[in-house]
Amino acid sequence: MKKLQKFWVLMLIVGLVFSLAGCKDDDGKNPGGTDPGTGGDSIKWTNDANATLTVLNNTTKDMVIFQGQTPTINNILGGVRGGASREFDISGQVTDFSVGGFMILRGITLDQYNANKSNLSLARIEYSAMATYGQGKKFRTEIMPSYIGDYAYRVTNIGRIGMELRKDSPDGEKVAYLPSLASNMLLYADSTSSYSLYPVYVYFSRSTGQVTTLKPTSMFETVTVAPRSANGGQIQSYTFPADSGVTWESIKGTLTSPVAYVTITSNVPNQTGRVTIAGTNRFNSQNGFDGIGSGETLTYEIPSTVAGSEKALALQYYNGAVTIYIKMNGNTPVLKNGYDYNVTVTGSGSSVDGYTVTCTESANPRDLSNDIESL
Repeated sequence: MKKLQKFWVLMLIVGLVFSLAGCKDDDGKNPGGTDPGTGGDSIKWTNDANATLTVLNNTTKDMVIFQGQTPTINNILGGVRGGASREFDISGQVTDFSVGGFMILRGITLDQYNANKSNLSLARIEYSAMATYGQGKKFRTEIMPSYIGDYAYRVTNIGRIGMELRKDSPDGEKVAYLPSLASNMLLYADSTSSYSLYPVYVYFSRSTGQVTTLKPTSMFETVTVAPRSANGGQIQSYTFPADSGVTWESIKGTLTSPVAYVTITSNVPNQTGRVTIAGTNRFNSQNGFDGIGSGETLTYEIPSTVAGSEKALALQYYNGAVTIYIKMNGNTPVLKNGYDYNVTVTGSGSSVDGYTVTCTESANPRDLSNDIESL
């Protein structure tokens, strides 16, 4: 009888072990967020605590995100489900998180990951971006469906600063990020429809923690690209800058900023503000957010001119019911490209009289000449 009891106790233990092994979390994945059943053997799909990086996947495909220029098994940050967003804690991925810096992000579909796990250099990299990081600094980036698909073109950056390719204008949709001296990098699209790319250099200064956008004054123009089939088609190649025969030495002497840098601190309690021109044209912050929360400090790039032009900058609260215009010395600010403007908004309530706004201009424009000369 005792032997029979021991047998049934042993069977219960075995059954419990198997039931725990098959246990799933709320996402239908194994506890911890990995999903071996779909090829996610080393991929976490759930949000991290203390996250500073948000990736929004606007496509229908599950995407695997990597840190660095070349995807490998060892530099996987995690996965983002199609149509969802994912928050990443990258503090353990870099050695200078407390100081701040930037990283290159790459993304491939889960199907490409599964098909090329043995050699990820063969996988299609259909998403690329630059993300800044640092203690208390957040960054948001989006994967857009227009730049995922079976059509492609090649691009080369002859400069020694990384650049963002933006659609149709300097502040347009970010198509991709090209590291310095990147050569014949494949970019993808969802159709053969042509579109224009506006290349903008993006420079991160580790000494100041600032991101500065730059463009040459004469040789940096838009390139219209024509995606062609990535499977045996005649893939077109493009070089940035577009002028043939241009050298980096001739580029760096003409670099200027196409925007003014407006850093806003919102001390309005219990409300998120939106930065606009005259209450209509809304801006996203430099690190990708469409709203500024209470107690946050965010920097916005406002296109202007070297000589300066009036910009009716305004913050909207209470879903647009309250519009607070930013004044400098009582007047509409004249913003000049390359200059920094520091704005603080305090107050509350439904009347504009309950708010105080200060705005100051830097004595000089940003000067990166020493940094650029050393490149």
